[in-house]
Amino acid sequence: MLMKKLGKLAANKIKFYTVLIAVILIAIIILRFAVFRPKNTEAEIISKSTLEKIIKVSDLSTYEAVYNGVAKVMNEQNPENVDYYVSYDARIKAGIDFEKVEVDVDHDQKVITVKLPEIEIQEVNVDIASLDYIFINNAANTATVSEEAYKKCKEDAIEESKTKNAIYDIAEQNLQNIIEALISPFVEQLDSEYRLQID
Repeated sequence: MLMKKLGKLAANKIKFYTVLIAVILIAIIILRFAVFRPKNTEAEIISKSTLEKIIKVSDLSTYEAVYNGVAKVMNEQNPENVDYYVSYDARIKAGIDFEKVEVDVDHDQKVITVKLPEIEIQEVNVDIASLDYIFINNAANTATVSEEAYKKCKEDAIEESKTKNAIYDIAEQNLQNIIEALISPFVEQLDSEYRLQID
């Protein structure tokens, strides 16, 4: 029952934060183009370096998820025995290193190709105040239990996030939307015949 509630809570939080991040990104993009609109109307050329500058300015994580997990902490002397379980809340950020984004402009074909690196888990933050214990071995309930539990929760969150394809899928989709939102208005303003291709 606890796991179902935690799962449902996690799903609701993920949806909320996904929508929140999308709204924030859209607001940033709108403000960026409203504030930094070119003053002169001289002809400009679409260049690789200009497009790279647009992308590099936007160093953001592309997805942040709230994860509710339960870590199992084993007994150090008897590794087959469980000392305690600890539930926790964590924030997992996924994205890319924008320095690794490659941009290529084919002026003959009028195609701008943006090659994206693999999505990575960038950061895992466990909320230490959220730790809740169920002790199997009461001797494990010591003054240093929080420190040990925090480390185990962080390890658990990292391992669990690696297996959650939804994190990577949503982060990749958000990344493509961000790249498109950053580059498309610039390209359309200068030469609408160019086509954006994201790989």
